[in-house]
Amino acid sequence: MSIEVKDLSFFYNKGTSLEKKALDKVSFSIVKGEFVLITGEVGSGKSTLIRHLNGLLKPHSGSVKVSGINSTNRELRSKIGLLMQYPQRQLFGKTVFEDVAFGPSNFGLKDDELKERVNESLLLAGLCRDIADISPFSLSGGQMRLVALAGVLSMRPEYLILDEPTSGLDPENKASLFSTLKKLQTTGISVIIVSHQIDDFLPFANKVLFLKNGCVDFIGSPEEYLQSVSSPIPELTSLMKELQNCGFEVASDIYSVEDAFNEITRVLGSKEVYKDE
Repeated sequence: MSIEVKDLSFFYNKGTSLEKKALDKVSFSIVKGEFVLITGEVGSGKSTLIRHLNGLLKPHSGSVKVSGINSTNRELRSKIGLLMQYPQRQLFGKTVFEDVAFGPSNFGLKDDELKERVNESLLLAGLCRDIADISPFSLSGGQMRLVALAGVLSMRPEYLILDEPTSGLDPENKASLFSTLKKLQTTGISVIIVSHQIDDFLPFANKVLFLKNGCVDFIGSPEEYLQSVSSPIPELTSLMKELQNCGFEVASDIYSVEDAFNEITRVLGSKEVYKDE
């Protein structure tokens, strides 16, 4: 199963004096199991693009297909889960259970099977099953975001799309989200992140798509991205470049805390340190 986007173009207010092109002949593919980071400046077309991937928008030209089938086909909706930038707006149930159970119950799951699916989804989203009977609106913003994620996961999608998923999350909930996304990828789910917070997600990605003015400005691996795109780059990469400018022989294509620590430790360990007696 793969997502194939070919020459996708889309206009807002098409045919009016306010017409604006949001996407211009965008082409790329995503295969099952990939972790893809879609990034770019505000207004570059990121959110418009992902609304095409799950069929919320239809292309004005070009195509978006999942395994050869148009993404607007309702049969594919359960295979492509979308968590919006403000996922708390996706919540509506009187209880967390009701919210998470909504999707699978509409596909015929009942009783113990439905309860098991809800519990499984809550745990996968990094939440405790004990919150199932309380109102989602009594939770913190970060917990509400994870409940919305559990609702998407309850449909067992093959592709999971998240729009700015770390926005408003505290460090604990952010760590929980990262752990969940890594776990999901190991199960074969494709994770597609839309975010300008490249520091958060570049260490997990194996493909980066950089949009600029509605066009694909770059697509490739994180390493190729750091070599090909001047801005934006992660703060850690900027730090390593600054260390290079100060005379330290460190690698500059580094974007994870672990790799930065190991590189700095390696370089410092190779230098003689003189102390005043």
